[in-house]
Amino acid sequence: MSFTTDQRFKALEALIQAAKNQQDAQTASYLCRLACVQICGNLERCIELLIMERFDKRIPPQVEEFLSRYFKRGVNYDCEQLCALLYRFDKEWGRVLDDFIKNNQQIKESINGCYGLRNIIAHGGAANLGYAMLQQYFEAS
Repeated sequence: MSFTTDQRFKALEALIQAAKNQQDAQTASYLCRLACVQICGNLERCIELLIMERFDKRIPPQVEEFLSRYFKRGVNYDCEQLCALLYRFDKEWGRVLDDFIKNNQQIKESINGCYGLRNIIAHGGAANLGYAMLQQYFEAS
């Protein structure tokens, strides 16, 4: 079963709210780190869903299979990677996103920061992440 992008963001928002409401500091910290990883995963999956949705039912099965395999390998989609991916599909898609990011540096910094922190967490590094920063990452995604 595949969730829609709206459903994915609502589930993620519930996790972030649980982190905010957690009374135990250590548990709250774990939830914030989990949510950071989930924000990145959610962004990656939503990109896949939006691209597939854009092609609607017109996509040949071979292309759909290729895209499915491509997205399963997991890529750190910082802003540059996102633009490069969209440029591969359509130069106009890439240009529109590139322009948007250039005009919204806070979003770029937040997404890139979230991925940087996610990599630290994923590789066993110590990472401190509070609710305010987590919320900023979520909103940027």
